[in-house]
Amino acid sequence: MVVAPAYDDAAAAARLLENLKGAFAGADVSLRVLLIDDGSPVPLAGQLQLPPGANAEILRLRRNVGHQRAIALAAAYVHEHVPCDAMLVMDADGEDRPEDAATLVGRCRASAWQRIVFAERTRRSETALFQVFYRLYQLLHWLLTGVRVRVGNFSVVPASQLGALVTLPALWNHYAAAVFQARLPRELVPTVRGARYSGSSKMNFVSLMVHGLQAISVFVEVVAVRLLLSVCLVSGGCMALLALALATPFLAALGAPAWTAYALGGFTFASVCVALGSFSVTLGLLAQRNSLDFIPARDYAFFVEGVRRLPAGSETEPEPLREWRGRTSPAPGLESTLQP
Repeated sequence: MVVAPAYDDAAAAARLLENLKGAFAGADVSLRVLLIDDGSPVPLAGQLQLPPGANAEILRLRRNVGHQRAIALAAAYVHEHVPCDAMLVMDADGEDRPEDAATLVGRCRASAWQRIVFAERTRRSETALFQVFYRLYQLLHWLLTGVRVRVGNFSVVPASQLGALVTLPALWNHYAAAVFQARLPRELVPTVRGARYSGSSKMNFVSLMVHGLQAISVFVEVVAVRLLLSVCLVSGGCMALLALALATPFLAALGAPAWTAYALGGFTFASVCVALGSFSVTLGLLAQRNSLDFIPARDYAFFVEGVRRLPAGSETEPEPLREWRGRTSPAPGLESTLQP
């Protein structure tokens, strides 16, 4: 099952379907495509022109939630309603190349459908300025979390790992970060970033910043502890310098003015206060483990408006999907939309 978010970009989605068909031609793979209509102003099912011989299923969301959350909702839907060997996650704009998708699926199959396989970017196509900021973000992410940023959404999740994935509250914030934070079995395959089929990215600088911070937020407990240790280290160093200055003529030997000792004492006091505050914040964050968060496997249905399989050339609207609470059976009327 291929899962691809799309927001108001029917042309790119149609081209993706055509290229996927070519990339998997001759492969021993039964391919189904689920396009996630992430609250497009005009429903994707009403504007998508499918290429000859192609078909797709469209999952219409009630509102735009962003591509990370769209992936989380689709993963929960696939886990509950679509029997498959694996779920292939990719963007619909062409930057995730269909030929690389075939490679990822092959690698996942070679692992006996046990490991999540991510595409690792070996060469990027963005501007030099973007790459400078991206490298700075990678450094910041590594310093705060201890995890190197090497992958995006492009990946294959075997069905054996899908059940664990959709129970992760962190999946609601960032797909790849949730996989790494949960330590699910995974491997990386080097790939080259493709070119967009048409147009430009709808994400501006602020959106990219939010996206990056969402990834860091998945590791909020680790970040809090690392910051706490850093503050405690600075505070300990200040106290050591203050003790040295008071016990010996250290500052006088350096020719420092008399008020330097008072300034150092004030800085030490401030650093101790910050350390104590960081300790309290860290305890509060760790205590949140006892609370129930958004769980995609349980809560995704509230965001789903409808789902429909579209044969080639179809321009019909998706059938409405009524809300439901139970997890033991499909929604009323959903069974017919899943039939081949």
